[in-house]
Amino acid sequence: MISEAALADLKARNPCDQVAGKWVTLRKHGKKLIGPCPICSTNRTSRKATKFECDADGFACAGCNQGGDVIKLVQLVEQIDFKAAIDWLGGAQEIDPVTAAAREQERAAARQKTEQANNQFRERERGTIYEIWKRAADMPIAPVEEYLRLRGLQLPPGCRLRCIPDMPYYASGSRDAAVVHRGPAMLAPIVDAEGKFRALHTTWLDLSRPNGKALIKDPETGDALPAKKVRGSKAGNRIELVAVKDPVQLFIGEGIETVLSVWLALERAGRDLTRTAFWSAVDLGNMGGRAAETVPHPSLKTAGGRVQRVPGPAPDPDSSAIAIPESVTDLVLLGDGDSDRFTTQCALARASARMAA
Repeated sequence: MISEAALADLKARNPCDQVAGKWVTLRKHGKKLIGPCPICSTNRTSRKATKFECDADGFACAGCNQGGDVIKLVQLVEQIDFKAAIDWLGGAQEIDPVTAAAREQERAAARQKTEQANNQFRERERGTIYEIWKRAADMPIAPVEEYLRLRGLQLPPGCRLRCIPDMPYYASGSRDAAVVHRGPAMLAPIVDAEGKFRALHTTWLDLSRPNGKALIKDPETGDALPAKKVRGSKAGNRIELVAVKDPVQLFIGEGIETVLSVWLALERAGRDLTRTAFWSAVDLGNMGGRAAETVPHPSLKTAGGRVQRVPGPAPDPDSSAIAIPESVTDLVLLGDGDSDRFTTQCALARASARMAA
């Protein structure tokens, strides 16, 4: 039996960000490191990956929706059990109670200091992106309307999408990084269950392209960078594309365009949508919530040639997801047709299990 003190000492000797850096290329972003996920990424040296983040204490990935401490990370990457992960990290060393208590006090003080710094960073970040959102209030919405038209869509009445005509695109997501692109961008506010602004979803546009999305390339590698980015806290939050007070029916999908396509189809079919809300969950991980375990993908491989594991269909009962209003009696989950089918099916199964309960 390994004591809690010995486990804490093991983790302190093996900071999670340093261990993750042995497998993937990470870069600094705010108070944490981000980059490709050592669990689910097919390109461990990608300079555009942003879904994995970690610090000394732990990690989280929005792609495979896994998270935890350094021991959990080693278990998932190396596909080994708890005891083997302990050995992989150098083994646990029992320490005397006095030393253990002193070290725990030091760690508690460090955690408190880190959490205070993280809270300050998050609040500064929220303030920064909220100013961007407010600045877009008086900007013409025409580029967004044209983008939606190119996608066969239209803007619902009262929809809170906005536009910035000359939005900078930072290569690493940090304002200290180089600007690799400027152009019009569609903005969507991400709000919590109380409707408070928490994050900003940005889609860069190029209306000369068939799908209306900008093609942005890394100036060093020539790799295509994602035309969509999120700044702020999206976990458990949502984009309310059609907001309804006390909705009876609710549609939730991954992307903005998917959800708007369903709204438009129902609107044109003459459906009564006065009590129906339409939300975007931003991504699959946020839609389905954390999985109880990963399962092998039927065809995908990791960069090392192993069978790639993805979040399974069973939800983690100790984690939360998007809160559903008490008034909702009919919930419809939408799966993107352009996402990996198996991963999408697992995410929808997790969401169904959570929300049915």
